[in-house]
Amino acid sequence: MDIDNELKQTVEQLFKLCRDFGIQPRVIGGLAVRGFARRKRFTHDIDLAATRYDKPNLITVLKQMGFDYQDQSQFEGVKASKRIGNKTVEIHIAVDRVWDMTSNQTYTLSIDSVEVPIDDAGLLFVPTVSAEDLLILKLMPLRDRDLSDVIALFLDLPEIDARTFWANCERTGNTNHITAQLRKLENALKSGDFREAWADYYGEPLAKRDIVAVIEKVRSLLKKKS
Repeated sequence: MDIDNELKQTVEQLFKLCRDFGIQPRVIGGLAVRGFARRKRFTHDIDLAATRYDKPNLITVLKQMGFDYQDQSQFEGVKASKRIGNKTVEIHIAVDRVWDMTSNQTYTLSIDSVEVPIDDAGLLFVPTVSAEDLLILKLMPLRDRDLSDVIALFLDLPEIDARTFWANCERTGNTNHITAQLRKLENALKSGDFREAWADYYGEPLAKRDIVAVIEKVRSLLKKKS
């Protein structure tokens, strides 16, 4: 399922202005998953990560685009929204680190960045965090949609660099939490508890061979933990 035209136009304008201002926020969340995964679920907002040095210029960009914004002082982030036609586009920006309110864990992103296509046609490329960073961010809360996104990433990523993945967890003090979340994911796959959420977000049942493939990849990643 493709993203709305309103969201697509907003993303295009946002990153054009960011380039003009010499800043490069990176996409995280559902849009980033769309860039890495062949299966693409619908999403209606934009999640970004930016540095504190880029934050002032990013706020200037949001103002120029007509967004109302507010600082989220609890974790130094920014939330912005704008009504476009009959849609409201929301932008959530994490500054320097990502705070997950579900687990109360924080994660500082690596410097790695990659350009990926987020629309169905594969024409709209945006800078995102690395696949390893994104997988960690999605494992941290592991709510229903995150669980489904993690499964999609395991299925469609050509390779996960296990050494980089675990080094990033160790660097940010998240190794124990992410290990527990991977085991939680494995249990959900074996019990079938993920099926309803997967069908809701991705629109079709998951084949048994795909379930087995994800379980094997999860176990392989856990074995490679240093």
